[in-house]
Amino acid sequence: MITEFAPINLYKEKHGKFPSSKIKISLWDKIVAHLFGSLIFAIKVRKVGLCTFKFCANGFERKSNLGDKFIPWDKVLHIHQLTDAYLMELEQGFIPLPYRCFENHHTEFKNLISNKFV
Repeated sequence: MITEFAPINLYKEKHGKFPSSKIKISLWDKIVAHLFGSLIFAIKVRKVGLCTFKFCANGFERKSNLGDKFIPWDKVLHIHQLTDAYLMELEQGFIPLPYRCFENHHTEFKNLISNKFV
């Protein structure tokens, strides 16, 4: 996720908009992103634990070791579709949603967000 999204986010910060096509990054940048991202992700998983998600017309709920958190759709700025996950962009931060967390509800989620973010 990091090597896919980092260039997009950097482009947006620099130009004020999302790129119209995929941005390529160097091999060195990919290596650094994997090493740094793996370390940060390991720390996050240790602190937050595995998350479960529930989605509805009003928003979504995330349950983790830190407790339950409900985020209404109007607080979601953008949803980025990556190779193995969605990345929900909030005003302050991002929430990764790996495809594996959807079980049999992936199509339902895609229909829900297509009405709000496309």
